[in-house]
Amino acid sequence: MFRNYQEIFSLPGALKFSLAGLIARFPIAILGLGIVLFIQGVLGSYALAGLVAAVFMLVQAVSNPIIARLVDAHGQARIMLPVVVIHVIGLIMLLIAVYQSWWMGLVFVFAGISGATVGSLGSLVRARWNAIVTSRKQLDTAFSWESVADEMLFVTGPMIVTFLATIIYPAAGIIASLLTTIFGSALFYSQKSTEPVPQPRQRGAAKGRVLSNLGIFMVIVAHAVLGVNFGALDIIAVAFAEESGHKPMAGVLVSAMALGSLLAGILYGVRTWKSPVQHRLAIALTCLAALTWPMLLAGSMLTFGLTIFAVGLALAPSLIAAASVIQELAPPHRLTEALAWIGTALGFGVSIGSAVSGVIIDTLGARNALILPAVCATLAAVLAIAFNRQMDPATRSHAARQNRTVINTITDDDAASAQS
Repeated sequence: MFRNYQEIFSLPGALKFSLAGLIARFPIAILGLGIVLFIQGVLGSYALAGLVAAVFMLVQAVSNPIIARLVDAHGQARIMLPVVVIHVIGLIMLLIAVYQSWWMGLVFVFAGISGATVGSLGSLVRARWNAIVTSRKQLDTAFSWESVADEMLFVTGPMIVTFLATIIYPAAGIIASLLTTIFGSALFYSQKSTEPVPQPRQRGAAKGRVLSNLGIFMVIVAHAVLGVNFGALDIIAVAFAEESGHKPMAGVLVSAMALGSLLAGILYGVRTWKSPVQHRLAIALTCLAALTWPMLLAGSMLTFGLTIFAVGLALAPSLIAAASVIQELAPPHRLTEALAWIGTALGFGVSIGSAVSGVIIDTLGARNALILPAVCATLAAVLAIAFNRQMDPATRSHAARQNRTVINTITDDDAASAQS
């Protein structure tokens, strides 16, 4: 059953860099919440904690594609090692600024510096897989595994950081993030044999701008909308649990979605897919939309938990298929940047979803707020279906577009020669 996974982990260096990448990106599951718990625990303000975390996440979303573009051109270790050093310093200064009661503006500055230097570890790991696999089947399995790995982090991370920050020490969650960043980064970037070869753009070569490809652009737009869905569901789950009188169980509801996604990701990787990747994306998002609407009928913690688990079953296939479409369409020398745009889109969407759902919850309640993620999931599916042809690698990939440019140039030259 798991032969596909055995096949990819038998590739030279694969298991080693994947596990190192898992450690290095553990902070993605704990740092945002860790900042909230730290600020609230020390300063006693949820509002201030939310603002600091929002600055961190928004700056991270903006900077990730920029860092990824530099990585594509100059190499992972060369760019990311200095970035990691700045990130560590930024987080340490954030801790000092809060504990020493420095001017709050500095707290926001250090949060911004920390967010700007997180980087997109998931994109870097996937770029390594793309460099070493030998078939489309292996790449699908590799992307499935990385999605499963992400979900494992999101199932365990929030519970771990909550325990550390509330039971042990307010800063313990951020300190855990620092330690895993340092240790994981040292392991990951020291592995030179699997690092993709830098591909700086040659003078006179096609620019291959990532967002100039309509297919890539629409995948990113769809995932920004999908991010609203995710951000809203997290907040709504907490509010629903509180309204039901079971607030301590809110974490279980959030983990239920991650668990569903984890299981679906494992099964996705076991199967050898023959259908086009753009069709898989449209189907996965359609299933996600269809599974989100029944949440409006949830009347108890049990039914909410079951329905959000079902939503999770369509989550991993959507993210895996999106990464596969991006990989097929993007210029090879800009792959890391293209993959990073997915994370950026989701990050923006999550921020919007959290804010908008909070307003709806305060005015109409958690149950009525569920209309927001349902509508957004439906819109994402509609976009994937409407622009499915633009996501077809056979006609819309970077290579296909370059071939058309060459053919048109030759045709124009032949016509000019005939006229002369």
